[in-house]
Amino acid sequence: MTNLDLGQNSISIEKISTENGEIILLDKYNFVFKTWNDNHDFDTYGGKKILELDNEPLFAELLILRLLEKQGYKGVWVDTYRNKFWQELPHFSSPVIPDRKLLDVYEKIYEEIGGRKAGCFDIIACKDNHFIFVELKKKKEDCIRKTQIEWLQIAMTQNLENPTFLIAEWSL
Repeated sequence: MTNLDLGQNSISIEKISTENGEIILLDKYNFVFKTWNDNHDFDTYGGKKILELDNEPLFAELLILRLLEKQGYKGVWVDTYRNKFWQELPHFSSPVIPDRKLLDVYEKIYEEIGGRKAGCFDIIACKDNHFIFVELKKKKEDCIRKTQIEWLQIAMTQNLENPTFLIAEWSL
């Protein structure tokens, strides 16, 4: 198991089966988030839940990114749908260009997967030379997709120093 303290309720193991029958075991961090209660009149990206951490409105991806930042990581939310990287809510900020180290890893994985953007885990972050990749799933609503398994398999073959891949399952 990964040694991160992200304020999660518990940690379990997610068993992922690949097309060729290989089993990949990932730590699954389980979270219960608070809903942002203030009125908002900003883009919710097609109805994404607005959550709250430290009195800041955030999407789940950005909330997990904030928790990683508290642990000393620097990273981005990878918005594969719009092909952008974010560190703040889109309504209040502009897309960012990740640090070169993060961007190099991101680009290398996609080069090896044939240039498809689908499947990338939601968050890529790094502290020193430790990379962490987090896929978010809303409890009882989301499951890992085939493109994410393919991406994970390629990402795991990169020459990274003990990378961490995990699932962040959340509910309200």
